[in-house]
Amino acid sequence: MNMDRNEYFEDGMEEKAKNFEQMLQSGESFFYDNDELSRLIDYYLDFDQLKKANRAIAFGEQLFPFESYYQIKKSELYIAQRNINAAIKLLEKYRQIEPQNGEIAKLLGDCYTLSLQYKRALEMYLFAHSIDANDEEILIRLIRINFVLGKDKKAMSYLNVISMDFLKDELSIQELTKLFIDINQYSHAKTYLQKVIDADPYNYSAWYFMGLIHQRQDQNKEAIDAYEYCIAIDDHNTMGHLGKGNCLMELGNYPEAIESLKLSLDNDETDAEVLCNIAECYENLKDDNAAKYHYQKSLKINPNLSDAYFGIACIYKRNNQWKDAERNLLKAIDIDRYEVIYNIELAELFLIQENKEKCYHYYHQAQQIDQDTIEILLDYAHAKFELGDLEDAVQLLMDHIEYHDKDARIFYRIASYTFTLGQFEKGYNFLHAALKLNPKEYILLYEFAPFLENNQNITNIIDIYIN
Repeated sequence: MNMDRNEYFEDGMEEKAKNFEQMLQSGESFFYDNDELSRLIDYYLDFDQLKKANRAIAFGEQLFPFESYYQIKKSELYIAQRNINAAIKLLEKYRQIEPQNGEIAKLLGDCYTLSLQYKRALEMYLFAHSIDANDEEILIRLIRINFVLGKDKKAMSYLNVISMDFLKDELSIQELTKLFIDINQYSHAKTYLQKVIDADPYNYSAWYFMGLIHQRQDQNKEAIDAYEYCIAIDDHNTMGHLGKGNCLMELGNYPEAIESLKLSLDNDETDAEVLCNIAECYENLKDDNAAKYHYQKSLKINPNLSDAYFGIACIYKRNNQWKDAERNLLKAIDIDRYEVIYNIELAELFLIQENKEKCYHYYHQAQQIDQDTIEILLDYAHAKFELGDLEDAVQLLMDHIEYHDKDARIFYRIASYTFTLGQFEKGYNFLHAALKLNPKEYILLYEFAPFLENNQNITNIIDIYIN
C-alpha cells in the first residue's frame, strides 16, 4: 500500500521533493540512488503530481538507462494518465525482457482490468501470485477479479489466506470494504467484517464499516447497533456519530438524529453537509427558525453548498416570501444547474405567482435535464392547464407520448384535457388506450376532469374494462 501524507511528512519527502525540483530548475545535476528516486516518484504519483513524476522518471532513466524499474514507473504514470494502451505496450515489452518480474505482471493485470479484459487480467494476477504467494495486494486483486468473473467461492478462498494482521489493519478494512461495495457483494463484506470483529472485538473500523454496509442495504436499525459499538469503543471519533445520525434521520427519529449529528461535527469542511442534515431534521420537526439557522451556518463554511440554498428557499416558500425563495433557488441553480428539483421548485414558485414565461422556462429546463421521468412532463403540462393554455398542455403531452407509450398516466391525462376542451371523440380514443394499459387507474381521469364522473357514456366504457 502507498504511504499516506503523514508518513511522507515524517520521512521529510516534501523537503526532499523541493530540493529535487530546485536542482532540475538550476540545471545542475546531483547523484540520486535508486531508493531516493523511487520514493520521490512514488510521492509524486501518490499525490497526482504527474508532470513532476514524469521529470523524476526521466532523470532516473538518464542515471540508470538499463534499470527496468523506471520503465515500470513510467507505466504507472501512463495508468494515472489513463493512457492504458501505452502502459500495456510498455509493460509487455519489458515482460519479454524480465519474464519472472511479478510487479510487471501485476501492473499488466491492472491495465487489463481497466480495459475490461478480465481473463487476461486474471492470468497476469495468477502469474504474479505464483511469484509471491503472500503478496496481499495481489490477493486483493484476485478477490476482485474473481468476483467480477462470477467466481465467488474462489474469490473468498483468497480472502481466507490473507493474514489476520493484514485483514484487521484500518487501511485494509477500508480498501476491502470499498471493494465489496463496488461489486455489490454486501453479504461477503459482512462475512469479512465479522471475521475481523470475532478476532478483534474492539476494532473500531470493522464496526464502523459493518454499520455502513447495513446502511447501504437500508437496514438502519442494524446499522445503528454497529455504529453504537463504534461509539462505545471511541466516543470521540465522529464517524460513528455521523453514521448513527444519518440512520436516525432515515427512520424519522429527528430529535435523536440531531443529537448524534451534532456530536459528529469535526470543525472542518465536512461540517457544512452535516449542518445541512441537521437543518433538514429541524424542517421535519416544523422548526423553520432552527432549520434556517443551521442552513445559514453551513453556508458560512461552504458558500457553494447548493442544498443549503435550496433548503432556505423552501422555508421562504412555505412562508409565502416569494422573492427570498426565488433568490435562494437561483443561487442553488447557479451552483448546480443540472439539479432537476431546483428547477421544478422554481417553476412551481412562478406557477403560484402566475408568471407563465418563467414557470414554463424552468419546467422546460427540468424536462430537458431529465426526459425519462414522466412526472416532470405531467407537472409541466398541468402548469399549462392551470395557467389557461390547455391546448398547449395537450400538445406538450402529444409531443412526448412516444417516449412514455407504456405508461397509462399520459393517456388518462390527455383524455382528461381533451374532454375538458370538448373534443369528446378524441377523448374517447385516449381513454380506451389508457384503460387497455391499466384499467385500475381510471380514477386519474376524474382527478383532472371531475365533471366526467356523472357522464354515463364514460362510466359504461370504464365498466367494460374493469368488470
